[in-house]
Amino acid sequence: MTQGNGQEQAQSANVAFFTGLVAGTLIGAGFGVLFAPRRGSELRQQVTESATTAAQTVSKTVDEVTEQGRAAFDRVRDVASRATTLVDRVAGKAAKAAETNMNFADDIASAGSGRM
Repeated sequence: MTQGNGQEQAQSANVAFFTGLVAGTLIGAGFGVLFAPRRGSELRQQVTESATTAAQTVSKTVDEVTEQGRAAFDRVRDVASRATTLVDRVAGKAAKAAETNMNFADDIASAGSGRM
């Protein structure tokens, strides 16, 4: 009986092992089919769609950056134009003031030399 129990336990262990092996194989095959990669045509379509979406996103971003660059350039050009106008105006007033002061100095010098 002791030998019979040992054989029954060994057979039971072998059956359990092979049952687990078969169950694992079936479960693995099921997951393999479930998560298998797409067919080539589906994969190419997905890659094409992803590439198109990425290209559109990059194009939109480049357009936005370009527009922001143009706007910044226009603002800088306007500021430079206004600054040039102000500098010209100040330079004109400074030149006129210098001329007035020179004339005044000449008048004073002439008046001073006439006294002596």
